[in-house]
Amino acid sequence: MTGPEAALYGALLGAASGGLSRLALKRVIGSSDKVFYSVFVGGVFVRLGVLAGAVCLLRRESYTIIFLFIVLMLLAQLIFEAFPIKHGPKSAA
Repeated sequence: MTGPEAALYGALLGAASGGLSRLALKRVIGSSDKVFYSVFVGGVFVRLGVLAGAVCLLRRESYTIIFLFIVLMLLAQLIFEAFPIKHGPKSAA
């Protein structure tokens, strides 16, 4: 695997896991706090598992390749966390 390939695959995997995590949180935003935080913590563990799995699959590559992959994966995930999830229509007060 070359550097640009690692960057592309890392960004794609990060975007996929970040997007799915955000979608799951959007689906339960109106639920109780217990359900919302359960999904939130579950998403954190899933993303951590994806990261650990990626490192295991890349363990034979050079550190530069692993670093590029991981950094762009994490940055792509953070893009989905940068904007708050809307909690529904604003109520007139």
